[in-house]
Amino acid sequence: MTAHPEAEAREGRAGGEAVYVYAIVPGDTEVPEGLSGTDGAGLSLVRHGDLAAVVSEVVTGRPFGAREDLLAHERVVETLAGETTVLPLRFGAVVRSADAVTDELVAPHHDWFANVLADFAGRAEFIVVGTYVQDAVLREVLMEDPEAMRLRESVRRKPEDAGYYERVRLGELIVQGLEAKRQADGAALVEAIAPHAVAVTPRRPAGDEAAADVAFLVAEAERERFEQAVDDLGRRWAGRVRLRVIGPLAPYDFVPPITEREAASWGS
Repeated sequence: MTAHPEAEAREGRAGGEAVYVYAIVPGDTEVPEGLSGTDGAGLSLVRHGDLAAVVSEVVTGRPFGAREDLLAHERVVETLAGETTVLPLRFGAVVRSADAVTDELVAPHHDWFANVLADFAGRAEFIVVGTYVQDAVLREVLMEDPEAMRLRESVRRKPEDAGYYERVRLGELIVQGLEAKRQADGAALVEAIAPHAVAVTPRRPAGDEAAADVAFLVAEAERERFEQAVDDLGRRWAGRVRLRVIGPLAPYDFVPPITEREAASWGS
Protein backbone atom coordinates (compact mmCIF):
# COMPACT_ATOMS: atom_id res chain seq x y z
CA MET A 1 0.00 0.00 0.00
CA THR A 2 2.28 2.73 -1.24
CA ALA A 3 0.01 5.18 -3.04
CA HIS A 4 -0.90 8.31 -1.09
CA PRO A 5 -3.60 10.92 -1.74
CA GLU A 6 -1.81 14.15 -2.45
CA ALA A 7 -1.99 17.53 -4.08
CA GLU A 8 0.68 17.01 -6.71
CA ALA A 9 2.94 20.15 -6.52
CA ARG A 10 0.70 22.70 -8.16
CA GLU A 11 2.60 25.80 -9.28
CA GLY A 12 1.64 29.15 -7.77
CA ARG A 13 2.65 32.48 -9.23
CA ALA A 14 6.42 32.82 -9.49
CA GLY A 15 7.64 34.38 -6.29
CA GLY A 16 4.14 34.31 -4.78
CA GLU A 17 2.71 32.32 -1.90
CA ALA A 18 0.90 29.01 -2.06
CA VAL A 19 -0.20 26.57 0.64
CA TYR A 20 1.72 23.46 1.65
CA VAL A 21 -0.38 20.61 3.08
CA TYR A 22 1.18 18.22 5.60
CA ALA A 23 -1.66 16.02 6.76
CA ILE A 24 -5.36 15.54 7.35
CA VAL A 25 -6.42 15.41 11.01
CA PRO A 26 -9.65 15.45 13.06
CA GLY A 27 -11.34 18.84 13.01
CA ASP A 28 -10.87 19.48 16.73
CA THR A 29 -7.07 19.24 16.48
CA GLU A 30 -4.98 22.16 17.69
CA VAL A 31 -1.50 22.92 16.35
CA PRO A 32 1.15 22.21 19.02
CA GLU A 33 2.70 25.42 20.33
CA GLY A 34 6.04 26.28 18.74
CA LEU A 35 5.73 23.83 15.84
CA SER A 36 6.68 25.34 12.48
CA GLY A 37 6.76 24.08 8.90
CA THR A 38 8.90 24.60 5.82
CA ASP A 39 11.01 27.78 5.86
CA GLY A 40 10.05 28.15 9.52
CA ALA A 41 6.52 29.19 8.53
CA GLY A 42 3.76 29.05 11.10
CA LEU A 43 1.20 26.27 10.82
CA SER A 44 -2.55 26.70 10.59
CA LEU A 45 -5.61 24.53 10.13
CA VAL A 46 -8.04 24.64 7.23
CA ARG A 47 -11.19 23.12 8.75
CA HIS A 48 -14.04 21.56 6.83
CA GLY A 49 -16.74 19.62 8.61
CA ASP A 50 -15.15 17.27 11.12
CA LEU A 51 -11.76 17.32 9.35
CA ALA A 52 -8.89 19.75 9.07
CA ALA A 53 -5.88 20.07 6.81
CA VAL A 54 -2.61 21.13 8.46
CA VAL A 55 -0.98 23.77 6.26
CA SER A 56 1.57 26.54 6.06
CA GLU A 57 2.27 29.20 3.50
CA VAL A 58 5.14 28.41 1.16
CA VAL A 59 6.89 30.70 -1.28
CA THR A 60 6.83 29.37 -4.82
CA GLY A 61 9.35 30.13 -7.51
CA ARG A 62 12.21 28.65 -5.49
CA PRO A 63 13.69 25.14 -5.69
CA PHE A 64 11.63 22.91 -3.43
CA GLY A 65 12.60 19.48 -2.21
CA ALA A 66 15.81 20.13 -0.28
CA ARG A 67 16.64 17.97 2.71
CA GLU A 68 15.53 20.79 5.02
CA ASP A 69 12.08 20.77 3.40
CA LEU A 70 11.72 17.02 3.87
CA LEU A 71 12.87 17.21 7.49
CA ALA A 72 10.36 19.98 8.18
CA HIS A 73 7.57 17.88 6.65
CA GLU A 74 8.52 14.84 8.74
CA ARG A 75 8.85 16.93 11.92
CA VAL A 76 5.36 18.36 11.52
CA VAL A 77 3.73 15.02 10.73
CA GLU A 78 5.48 13.07 13.50
CA THR A 79 4.76 15.77 16.09
CA LEU A 80 1.10 15.73 15.14
CA ALA A 81 1.08 11.92 15.28
CA GLY A 82 2.14 12.16 18.92
CA GLU A 83 -0.91 14.33 19.65
CA THR A 84 -3.74 12.97 17.49
CA THR A 85 -4.73 10.65 14.65
CA VAL A 86 -2.98 11.65 11.42
CA LEU A 87 -3.47 10.85 7.76
CA PRO A 88 -0.08 11.98 6.37
CA LEU A 89 0.19 13.38 2.87
CA ARG A 90 3.21 12.62 0.76
CA PHE A 91 6.01 15.18 0.75
CA GLY A 92 5.45 17.89 -1.87
CA ALA A 93 1.71 18.60 -1.54
CA VAL A 94 1.26 22.23 -2.60
CA VAL A 95 -2.00 23.92 -3.64
CA ARG A 96 -2.84 27.45 -4.80
CA SER A 97 -4.60 28.77 -1.72
CA ALA A 98 -6.40 27.92 1.52
CA ASP A 99 -9.68 27.99 -0.40
CA ALA A 100 -8.27 25.41 -2.82
CA VAL A 101 -7.36 23.18 0.12
CA THR A 102 -11.04 23.07 1.01
CA ASP A 103 -12.56 23.08 -2.46
CA GLU A 104 -10.12 20.75 -4.25
CA LEU A 105 -8.78 18.50 -1.48
CA VAL A 106 -10.80 18.19 1.72
CA ALA A 107 -14.39 18.70 0.54
CA PRO A 108 -14.34 16.32 -2.47
CA HIS A 109 -12.61 13.57 -0.46
CA HIS A 110 -14.14 14.19 2.95
CA ASP A 111 -15.71 10.76 3.43
CA TRP A 112 -12.63 8.92 2.18
CA PHE A 113 -10.35 10.89 4.52
CA ALA A 114 -12.76 10.40 7.43
CA ASN A 115 -12.88 6.63 6.92
CA VAL A 116 -9.08 6.35 6.78
CA LEU A 117 -8.70 8.45 9.93
CA ALA A 118 -11.23 6.23 11.68
CA ASP A 119 -9.18 3.18 10.72
CA PHE A 120 -6.00 4.79 12.11
CA ALA A 121 -7.51 5.86 15.44
CA GLY A 122 -5.62 4.33 18.36
CA ARG A 123 -2.99 2.85 16.05
CA ALA A 124 0.57 3.74 15.09
CA GLU A 125 3.22 2.52 12.67
CA PHE A 126 6.32 0.71 13.87
CA ILE A 127 9.15 -0.34 11.55
CA VAL A 128 11.23 -3.39 12.46
CA VAL A 129 14.64 -3.42 10.80
CA GLY A 130 16.94 -6.44 10.88
CA THR A 131 20.68 -6.19 10.18
CA TYR A 132 22.86 -9.24 9.64
CA VAL A 133 25.95 -9.93 11.72
CA GLN A 134 28.15 -10.19 8.65
CA ASP A 135 30.52 -12.97 9.69
CA ALA A 136 27.70 -15.11 11.04
CA VAL A 137 25.48 -14.91 7.97
CA LEU A 138 28.44 -15.45 5.63
CA ARG A 139 29.25 -18.66 7.50
CA GLU A 140 25.63 -19.75 7.08
CA VAL A 141 25.69 -19.12 3.33
CA LEU A 142 28.94 -21.07 2.89
CA MET A 143 27.82 -23.96 5.08
CA GLU A 144 24.57 -24.32 3.13
CA ASP A 145 26.14 -24.19 -0.35
CA PRO A 146 28.80 -26.83 -1.09
CA GLU A 147 29.92 -25.09 -4.29
CA ALA A 148 30.41 -21.81 -2.48
CA MET A 149 32.39 -23.56 0.27
CA ARG A 150 34.61 -25.29 -2.30
CA LEU A 151 35.28 -22.04 -4.15
CA ARG A 152 36.02 -20.23 -0.89
CA GLU A 153 38.67 -22.79 0.04
CA SER A 154 40.10 -22.73 -3.47
CA VAL A 155 40.55 -18.96 -3.72
CA ARG A 156 42.00 -18.76 -0.21
CA ARG A 157 44.91 -20.90 -1.35
CA LYS A 158 45.65 -18.72 -4.39
CA PRO A 159 47.38 -15.35 -4.76
CA GLU A 160 45.19 -12.26 -4.87
CA ASP A 161 45.69 -11.86 -8.62
CA ALA A 162 44.80 -15.48 -9.43
CA GLY A 163 41.48 -17.34 -9.63
CA TYR A 164 39.54 -14.41 -11.10
CA TYR A 165 36.63 -16.43 -12.45
CA GLU A 166 36.37 -18.47 -9.26
CA ARG A 167 36.16 -15.26 -7.25
CA VAL A 168 33.45 -13.89 -9.52
CA ARG A 169 31.44 -17.10 -9.22
CA LEU A 170 31.89 -17.15 -5.45
CA GLY A 171 30.61 -13.57 -5.26
CA GLU A 172 27.55 -14.52 -7.30
CA LEU A 173 26.77 -17.46 -5.03
CA ILE A 174 27.13 -15.35 -1.89
CA VAL A 175 24.81 -12.67 -3.28
CA GLN A 176 22.24 -15.33 -4.21
CA GLY A 177 22.54 -16.97 -0.82
CA LEU A 178 22.08 -13.68 1.01
CA GLU A 179 19.00 -12.84 -1.05
CA ALA A 180 17.48 -16.22 -0.26
CA LYS A 181 18.14 -15.62 3.43
CA ARG A 182 16.54 -12.16 3.28
CA GLN A 183 13.39 -13.65 1.83
CA ALA A 184 13.28 -16.45 4.40
CA ASP A 185 14.14 -14.22 7.36
CA GLY A 186 11.71 -11.51 6.26
CA ALA A 187 8.93 -14.09 6.12
CA ALA A 188 9.94 -15.48 9.53
CA LEU A 189 9.91 -11.99 11.05
CA VAL A 190 6.42 -11.31 9.71
CA GLU A 191 5.16 -14.69 10.94
CA ALA A 192 6.50 -14.05 14.44
CA ILE A 193 5.25 -10.48 14.86
CA ALA A 194 2.19 -10.09 12.60
CA PRO A 195 -0.26 -11.69 15.11
CA HIS A 196 0.18 -8.54 17.22
CA ALA A 197 -0.41 -6.05 14.37
CA VAL A 198 -3.48 -4.82 12.54
CA ALA A 199 -1.65 -4.74 9.20
CA VAL A 200 1.79 -5.46 7.78
CA THR A 201 3.70 -3.87 4.90
CA PRO A 202 7.08 -5.38 3.93
CA ARG A 203 9.57 -2.74 2.77
CA ARG A 204 12.61 -3.21 0.56
CA PRO A 205 15.69 -3.83 2.76
CA ALA A 206 18.43 -1.31 2.04
CA GLY A 207 22.10 -2.27 2.09
CA ASP A 208 24.12 -5.45 1.79
CA GLU A 209 23.80 -6.23 5.49
CA ALA A 210 20.04 -5.67 5.64
CA ALA A 211 18.08 -8.75 6.71
CA ALA A 212 14.52 -7.37 6.82
CA ASP A 213 12.56 -4.14 6.85
CA VAL A 214 8.87 -4.44 7.73
CA ALA A 215 6.25 -1.87 8.77
CA PHE A 216 3.55 -2.88 11.25
CA LEU A 217 0.37 -1.00 12.10
CA VAL A 218 -0.12 -1.65 15.81
CA ALA A 219 -3.10 -0.91 18.05
CA GLU A 220 -2.22 0.71 21.36
CA ALA A 221 -3.79 -2.25 23.21
CA GLU A 222 -1.37 -4.64 21.45
CA ARG A 223 1.78 -2.55 21.73
CA GLU A 224 3.24 -4.35 24.73
CA ARG A 225 2.70 -7.78 23.15
CA PHE A 226 4.10 -6.49 19.85
CA GLU A 227 7.27 -5.28 21.57
CA GLN A 228 7.55 -8.58 23.46
CA ALA A 229 7.32 -10.52 20.18
CA VAL A 230 10.16 -8.42 18.74
CA ASP A 231 12.26 -9.03 21.85
CA ASP A 232 11.60 -12.78 21.69
CA LEU A 233 12.66 -12.94 18.05
CA GLY A 234 15.73 -10.85 18.81
CA ARG A 235 16.81 -13.37 21.42
CA ARG A 236 16.28 -16.27 18.99
CA TRP A 237 18.34 -14.46 16.36
CA ALA A 238 21.05 -13.28 18.75
CA GLY A 239 24.47 -13.45 17.12
CA ARG A 240 23.16 -13.50 13.54
CA VAL A 241 20.58 -10.68 13.19
CA ARG A 242 20.27 -7.43 15.16
CA LEU A 243 16.71 -6.11 15.40
CA ARG A 244 15.77 -2.45 15.80
CA VAL A 245 12.29 -0.94 16.25
CA ILE A 246 11.55 2.53 14.90
CA GLY A 247 8.37 4.18 16.16
CA PRO A 248 5.71 5.03 16.99
CA LEU A 249 5.36 6.84 13.65
CA ALA A 250 2.64 8.33 11.52
CA PRO A 251 1.17 5.50 9.40
CA TYR A 252 2.75 6.46 6.05
CA ASP A 253 3.05 2.83 4.92
CA PHE A 254 -0.64 2.13 5.54
CA VAL A 255 -2.41 4.95 3.73
CA PRO A 256 -4.54 2.92 1.29
CA PRO A 257 -4.50 3.56 -2.46
CA ILE A 258 -6.91 6.27 -3.46
CA THR A 259 -9.93 4.78 -5.21
CA GLU A 260 -10.61 5.25 -8.91
CA ARG A 261 -13.64 7.36 -8.01
CA GLU A 262 -11.58 9.60 -5.75
CA ALA A 263 -8.80 9.83 -8.33
CA ALA A 264 -11.29 10.87 -11.00
CA SER A 265 -12.71 13.53 -8.69
CA TRP A 266 -9.23 14.82 -7.86
CA GLY A 267 -8.38 15.09 -11.53
CA SER A 268 -11.55 17.04 -12.39
